[in-house]
Amino acid sequence: MEGATGQLDAAEEGDGQQWRIDDLARRAGTTVDTIRFYQREGLLPPATRRGRSMHYGPAHLERLERIRDLQARHFTLKGIRALAQEGRLTMLDRLFTDQTRAYSRDELVEESGLAPDLVDRLEETGFLPTPESRGALSYDAEDLSALAVTAASLQRGMPEAVALALARLYHRHLGALHEELLATFAVNGTGLAPAIGEEDLDAFRTLAANDIDAFLQDSCVALEYLHRRGIQQLVVEAMRLADAVGGSYRRPEAGAPPAS
Repeated sequence: MEGATGQLDAAEEGDGQQWRIDDLARRAGTTVDTIRFYQREGLLPPATRRGRSMHYGPAHLERLERIRDLQARHFTLKGIRALAQEGRLTMLDRLFTDQTRAYSRDELVEESGLAPDLVDRLEETGFLPTPESRGALSYDAEDLSALAVTAASLQRGMPEAVALALARLYHRHLGALHEELLATFAVNGTGLAPAIGEEDLDAFRTLAANDIDAFLQDSCVALEYLHRRGIQQLVVEAMRLADAVGGSYRRPEAGAPPAS
């Protein structure tokens, strides 16, 4: 495990495997010079001395793999070093790693049950972000769930044009919300009014970073509450309008000719 300084406990060197630096480099798919550079930069803990040789274990290999993953998510070495020193490298796993399965684009489309061109259009609306845009390496179960809900709505009779319009609206307005949230909590004075003091901002950042699960859950509950109230108003208005025109919408049966 990682301690407060990012060190790796010798007692947790896996199953006792020990390698020289060139063996570690080969297993990690990197170079000896890169490993030594990471050690000088504080990204990789010191090796264990065995006689005249320095040896590395599975925990060092895991750290190298995690550094590579974080670089793929566009983290800088400076940022990775700070996370290691604070013992927070594992924190990001709870944000980016789905414990069930990772999906390629083709697998996501196939399992969603949606036509590939519709998935393309959902991506064009911004509703389905690419993994790279959110710092991930693949699609996950949440992406599949969102597409599966869309597929279920279409099967219940939701017009495709409406589904795409809703996806576009959700992305546009939630995207604006996310931009304002980032502006508020990343740089003081550019978001919510009145301005939030730097001390309060620091307290929030620490809370969000140290208790990710609770922060995500609380935020989702608040957003779901507001969205549910808005949808309730929309449904009531739809019912009122349907009553005003003397009927309600009926989903056409399969093979039925369009209404004239």
